[in-house]
Amino acid sequence: MEEQNKTEIATIAEKNRVVNRIRDVIVEQDSFLLLGHKDPDTDCIASLVAFALLLRKFHKEITIYLAGSVMAQFSYLLAICKYNGISIEYGGLSGAASFSAVVVLDTPKPGMIAMNEEITALLRDKNVRKIEIDHHLAADSEYAGDQAYSLIAEASSTCELIGYLLLKLAKQQERFKSIDFFTRNLALAILTGIVGDSQMGKYLKTRREKFYYRIFSEIFDQLLVEKTEKNSKNLSSMEAVFDVIRNFSVQEKHCFEGIMGLKNTGKSIYYICIDRAKSAELFKTYGTELIVNVSKAAADTLAEDCGKLGLVVYYDAPSLSDFIQFRLRRSARFLHVDLRSVLTELEIKNGGGHPGAIGFRLPKDEVKNIAAYMADLVGRIETIAKDPS
Repeated sequence: MEEQNKTEIATIAEKNRVVNRIRDVIVEQDSFLLLGHKDPDTDCIASLVAFALLLRKFHKEITIYLAGSVMAQFSYLLAICKYNGISIEYGGLSGAASFSAVVVLDTPKPGMIAMNEEITALLRDKNVRKIEIDHHLAADSEYAGDQAYSLIAEASSTCELIGYLLLKLAKQQERFKSIDFFTRNLALAILTGIVGDSQMGKYLKTRREKFYYRIFSEIFDQLLVEKTEKNSKNLSSMEAVFDVIRNFSVQEKHCFEGIMGLKNTGKSIYYICIDRAKSAELFKTYGTELIVNVSKAAADTLAEDCGKLGLVVYYDAPSLSDFIQFRLRRSARFLHVDLRSVLTELEIKNGGGHPGAIGFRLPKDEVKNIAAYMADLVGRIETIAKDPS
């Protein structure tokens, strides 16, 4: 795949043309493989499920690929897939050559896609159409899909862009008059991504982000309310959805409390650095998915406690990779900085994210003394993100 930085679609007219091209692929192709990024978060899982549900309305064959299991909080989304006959493959994938289209969702660049050798070959096949929908526009972002079929725009979440696509298709009533696009499960999946990635909108910075978040969250929240039977135990509002995706299991809570005990405080950043030995112990005790999920929650908590920035650093398990992982989050009260500028200023290539949260990784052998490295890194981040007031 040729590397090319992502750019936001320049005009409404071009965005409409991209929507129509994606529509034509949906109508014309039969078998779709849906891909997200490694260690998928709420928006990634929700966008995979939302797009799969959209495809099912056209009676397509769909497979979602996940590199491994996901957190229990997302079980209701996976149950929706099972109910709707959407296949989910974990790690392995048989018959990759049979897919006529690939959809890459919520993934900043090709190197971050969760995939195996079969999928790598499929992505290189020029005869397979590749759609991409994503809201990441960092300087090091790169297209994974065919640019003419890529819905790339600034948004609160990738699910917001799927919501935009859905509303555009619903307006083409003459062509799709027999399709009910506004079903409960599709509204639920889209709303999950919208409220999860932005933490109910509190991490949004610009007026534009806040405006579109409000519009789309209100639309799909109202749909969810209307489509959910009264007195049922099903999720019926975005507040209920948000409560579920924030809810920790007993094991997660124990892990979270242990990690938070390692907190350090800087001038404008609270941070946790889990050294090699402690990281290995945590992975052995809790497993990959739980550590990834809890580390993100810890970064959020640190940012809010500090009022500015929160950073969590840990070593990947030796069986996973030879990298150190970094998660940086901005407080809801510290909106003047776009955290993607940290990646640019520090010349970090292996990372990505959005204005309120970024992640990056460095090879373990590049960091000889983690304590010294962290002291330098924290100082540099504080300089870059200095509040002008």
